[in-house]
This record gives sequence, structure tokens and C-alpha cells, in this order.
Amino acid sequence: MLSTRVSIAFTMLFLCMYQLLAYQVNDSSIRFTDPEEIYKVNDYVMVYQTPDTITGDEAWRRIQNGEMEQVPYQGNPGMSNSDVAYWLVFSIRNEYAEESEFRLELSYPQLDLTSLSEIKGESAEVLFTTGDSFKFGKRPIDNHNFVFPLNIPFGVKKTYLLNADKRNSAVRFPLRLYSEAHFLDKTNKEQIYLTVYYIFLTILVLSSLMVGFGLRNNGFIWYALSVFCYGLWLFTWQGFSYKYLTSNWPEFNRHFLAFCTQLAIMSLLAFVQSFFETKTIMPKFNKVMNGVLGFFVFGTLIWLAIPDIYVAYAPKLFALRYFLVGLIITFSVMAAIKYRKRGLNRTVIFTISYALFFITIFGKILDEYGVIAEFNFVVDPILIGNMMQVLGLSVAMMITLIKVVRDRETLQTTNEELARSLEERIKSPMPPVVESKPEFLTLKSKAVLNLDEVEYISSDGAYCEFYMTSKDRPEIDRRSLTSLEEELPENFVRIHRSTIINLKHARQVRATSVMLDSGAKLVVSRTYKEHLLEAAGKI
Repeated sequence: MLSTRVSIAFTMLFLCMYQLLAYQVNDSSIRFTDPEEIYKVNDYVMVYQTPDTITGDEAWRRIQNGEMEQVPYQGNPGMSNSDVAYWLVFSIRNEYAEESEFRLELSYPQLDLTSLSEIKGESAEVLFTTGDSFKFGKRPIDNHNFVFPLNIPFGVKKTYLLNADKRNSAVRFPLRLYSEAHFLDKTNKEQIYLTVYYIFLTILVLSSLMVGFGLRNNGFIWYALSVFCYGLWLFTWQGFSYKYLTSNWPEFNRHFLAFCTQLAIMSLLAFVQSFFETKTIMPKFNKVMNGVLGFFVFGTLIWLAIPDIYVAYAPKLFALRYFLVGLIITFSVMAAIKYRKRGLNRTVIFTISYALFFITIFGKILDEYGVIAEFNFVVDPILIGNMMQVLGLSVAMMITLIKVVRDRETLQTTNEELARSLEERIKSPMPPVVESKPEFLTLKSKAVLNLDEVEYISSDGAYCEFYMTSKDRPEIDRRSLTSLEEELPENFVRIHRSTIINLKHARQVRATSVMLDSGAKLVVSRTYKEHLLEAAGKI
């Protein structure tokens, strides 16, 4: 009898412990206990999907009846189809007596539609409906992300149903819960450092444009455009464009990020071509990249004219765009390697600057396709990557600016010395001129040229063109400029890899150009500058 009572007691104790354990396991609600903590709601959600757009009441009815498909939770499902909408169910229990006001943040501002409903018995009462397909004023709280105010009294548990809807595109729904005070503190700090950063980008863009136009240096202009376009893309990626630029154009909102992405890619490619002088060091591959750039320009124009095409074929266009981005990254690496012989410092700075940025962009691509979980950082890693890129390249452009200024100062000094030398020669008595017999050059065509009448010689591949003072059209001969140079007298001086001039016909000689008697103005390359000035001093 005693043993029976003991067995019954142990059985009851086991059942009580089992019920308690089962309650703890099944009660997967968020327990709010600390107002300074950030609660990751995604760790507590159940995710469902439906092929059609339905009301919250209908969604809750289907969930209760087991008619809606539950899917394994993912922080970011990746690319969605045209017939998929997501429904998230989660509960929050307030166990902190001094707090009843909360903020639920959905930090993915590119959702077309999101609605939050509170479950009350068998029905779902819609609290808020918003999305980037609505005007910004439709948002319950003025924030670049979707933020919902919640009121949960102490000791009360509430269940919510959230709809996340974005078709034919990347979908994410990172949810975080804050106390009201903590959220305001976090928002104020975020606003301060982002304001400082965007002011820095604005100053950098304006100063680069001023330097570029002032020095007539396209490299600084392309750098300014690249910084501007990537800043605009980051501004839109974080949701600020919807708040400050396109708040009243919801249809444009849905495609503005894609438009900014196009601009950023095009500006990056143009800047890399200018930064590494690919037109000179990689002419064939530069033409390929011009084709890629033309494709992006054409695609952007089509997108602006017919935005519905982008919506209909978004997943395929995403894949094509990222393939071309990979091609541009490969091109950038090849250009950096090729350029290292001309400027190792520039190559190293570029590589370091873009390394982290490209890694974060690659992470974003994997994130969009659902390969990795959503980024869980206090500061967006893409912002960090962009900051590293801008700071590194600013150093490179500053070094370039110092070099350009020094070259200009050297050029000015050289021109001043040349002017003084010419002035002294004019003032000093000239030695008697001894008439020399005319010298002639016989071409392969048997034509005989009087060298005194040759103003300058230009090379066009395997041919040389002789510009004469006595003829309107140049004489042409098949030979290289280098072999011809050895046959000419000292008054013929090479000023460019494709040009030789006759100093007897030089009206004005400068370190960067030569003006001839005929009015022709020819460019002097840096390689032959010193030789020209030395020869001009002897004539």
C-alpha cells in the first residue's frame, strides 16, 4: 500500500515537472525584462507564406486551421517569387513594471508592403499598414526604417502578426524590440554620426569638383561623381531617400534603389578607368569595359522609360547585374596589377580602400540571395566599407593633387627660365650666320625633300608624314620615326613619340607645347621636354 502511494506521488511529481518544462518550452514569447537591451524578435517568430495577398484576419484564420504553409525560419528568405507573401507570428510578454511603451523596428526599408496586426481572440486587428509603395507620411513613426509603437502593460502578453510583402526581389525582415527611451537614444546617436558622415561626403564631392575643374583634371571629377553616386546609393539603401528625397512619389520609391545602384556601378567603372589610365595601359580591355558601361547606360535609360520591365524581370536582371559587377571587380584588379609598375603607391592604396568595401558588397549579394543570415551589426557593415573606401581613395587623390601641383610649379619654373634665356639671347650680339648648303632627304618613292622646307614630321603607325612649307599636303614615306631621326640634322628635335619638329620653323617654344610658323600647335610630352629645351637653347 505504501509503495503504491509512493509510486503515485512520484508519478504526480513527474507530471508536474513535465508540464512545467513543456510550458517553458512552448512559451516562446519574448520576455521583456531589461529596458537597456535590444531584443532580436527573429529568434522567436514562426514564419508562414501564402501565394496570395490576403487580410490579417484571413491569414490568422488559415494559420489557426493549419491551412497556411509554415516555412523554416530564415533571417532573409532571399529572392522571392511573384506569388509569395510572408507572415510572421510572435508574442511579447512585458515583465518590467516600469515600462509599457515599446518600439518594434523592421530594419529593411525596401519592403513594398508591411502591416502589423494584434491578435485578439480569433481575429487580427490591424494596427499599422505601410511600405515603400506608400507615401512616407503613412509610416506610424518618422524613421528611415519601419518602426511600430507598441503598448504592453506590465504582466501582459500580446501576440502579433506581421506581413512582409515584396515580390520578385530580395526579401528580409530583421526585427528588433526596444524600450521607447532606448530606441530614442539609439536613433539620436545614429542621426548624429550619419549626419557628420554625409556632410563629410558632401564637402569631399564639392572640393574634388573644384580641384578637377580648376586644374582641368578629369580624375578628380570622376572621383567626385563616384563618391556622390555611392553616397546616394548608401543614403537610399539605409532608407533616407524615401524620407527626404522621394517621400511623395511612392511608385518611384520602389525602384529608386535600383536606379542608384546603376549610377554607383557606372561611376565606379568610369573612375577606375580614369584612376588607372586604362585607355593607355590596357586599350583592348578598356574597350570591353566601355561596352559594359554602355550596357549600363542603355539599361538605365530603358528602366527610366519603362519601369515595369524592371519589375517583371527583376530576379534575372539582378543576376545579370551582379555578373557584370563581378566583371568590373575583375577589371579593377587587373588594372591595379597592370598599373603597379607606373605607381605602386596608387595600386596599394586602391586595393586596401576597396578590399573591405567589395567584401561587404559581396556579403550584401549573398544576403539578398538568402545564402547567409541577415547582418547583425550595430553599424551597417556596408557603411563601414564605404567609409574605408572613401578615406583610402581620398588619401590617393590627395597624393595625386600634391604631385599635380608640384609638376605645375616645376613647369612654371622651367618656362620662366626659358623666357629669361630667350630674353638674354635677344639682348646679346648674334654671331654671324654662316650659310650652309641645303640638305636633302630622299624618300623610298624617289621623291627628294629639302629639309629646310620641312616644318615637322608626324608618325602614323608604319608611315611618316612630312609637312612642308611649300606644299599643302604632307609627303608620305614608309619608315619608322626612330630610324628617320638618326638621319636628320640637329635642328630636327623629337617632342613626342609621334612627332619631330624643325626648330628653324618654331615660333614659340614652351615646356608643354610648340607653336610653328604655320600656326600649328604641337604637344610636348614629358619624356622629351628637357631635350627640347636644351636643343632650343643651342639653335
